[in-house]
Amino acid sequence: MTVHEADWVCPVTTPPIRNGAIAVEHGRILQVGAASEVRGADRKRHTGHILIPGFVNTHTHLELTLFHGLLEKLVFGDWIAKLVRIKYGTLDRKALKASARLGAMEMLQAGITAVGEVMDTGAGWEAMLEFGLHGVAYQEVFGPAEDMAGESLAGLQRKVVQYRSQERDTRRIGISPHAPYTVSKRLYELVRDFARMESLPMTAHIAESSEETKFVRDGLGHFAEAHRKRGIEVTTRHLSPVAYLESVGLLAPEMLLVHVIEAQAHDLDKIRDTGAFVSHCPRSNEKLGHGIAPVAEMRSRGIPVSLGTDSTASNDSIDMFAEMRLACERQGLSSAEAFRMATIEGSRALRLDRQMGSLEADKLANFVLVQGETVVADPVDWLVHSANRASVKVTFVNGAAVSLDDSEIRHEVETIRKSIAVLE
Repeated sequence: MTVHEADWVCPVTTPPIRNGAIAVEHGRILQVGAASEVRGADRKRHTGHILIPGFVNTHTHLELTLFHGLLEKLVFGDWIAKLVRIKYGTLDRKALKASARLGAMEMLQAGITAVGEVMDTGAGWEAMLEFGLHGVAYQEVFGPAEDMAGESLAGLQRKVVQYRSQERDTRRIGISPHAPYTVSKRLYELVRDFARMESLPMTAHIAESSEETKFVRDGLGHFAEAHRKRGIEVTTRHLSPVAYLESVGLLAPEMLLVHVIEAQAHDLDKIRDTGAFVSHCPRSNEKLGHGIAPVAEMRSRGIPVSLGTDSTASNDSIDMFAEMRLACERQGLSSAEAFRMATIEGSRALRLDRQMGSLEADKLANFVLVQGETVVADPVDWLVHSANRASVKVTFVNGAAVSLDDSEIRHEVETIRKSIAVLE
């Protein structure tokens, strides 16, 4: 058994403990409390540090890590088009695997120990297994034309069967019908039935942009034009994106909704009444110019909201401190609320709250040492408003300190980026 002492221990579900400690054995937490009360002979004192749970990042795309800096200053429709063109027209499986591996390293370096990974090729799942990240890997499915639905579902089913053989209690496979402009009504319905038959968690991008709203509600805008050019029928739903998801039976407790920016009061009531979860990605939303999600209104209605970084294709860095800070600035949330969104609420969204998301006896010893030498009053407030990813000194997964040398993989990814720049 090892006892880790720190200037502050922040369990999340109970108040911060000054001069606190946690006892760890066989990858799990045995005890949390004042250092003077936690017993154990093998003691490690981390002076000048705050000990917190590993962050839970409920929305990211590890496969897209190498897109950092490649999609700048584009309107959303062009941003998507360029991403798709490069990903499927230029990159091979080896490049996407390198991208996912770097993404997994960046998560751990930023104090993130669990993710909601949305993937296409499976490289994200492989990276999670390789580097010990916990969480849910959601296999994406696409098919905007109604007559593609059966084929798209069959491909999804093959991938899910392949990956599920590697599942563990804290590493699971889910599915992600991508968005209303890439998934037909029939495919939504087939995915819904498959998920329920196989008890699979789901996630979906929804209500992310005004262009999406135009497409779903009015059958107009960039996405509608793109569909018509491909000969894909566009149906005017006369519904908001959230109401449309409800109409096809996809608002449910097993659904994690990502973004939810274009949502009115009646949409939020539907989310609350159906028990769905929300992943808020403040910095990605701002970088893409989509607006501000009504998080304060969600929370006032009792909707569970967590935090995600999205990928570095739409974010400048992986930094949960910055996500918490922006959530507070834009929504008037307290530091404690934002801290919960980045930890225990995230684990709830991924159905992992019995195992992680807070520092409690019997949970996995996933924790982070954050350098905070000047903290004398409120450590949570300091974490949210003064810390950043460089403040993370050590990340522990299952009680073991993570040590990573990312120089080789960074060089490989940078070489890929340069080759893309030449082709573009």
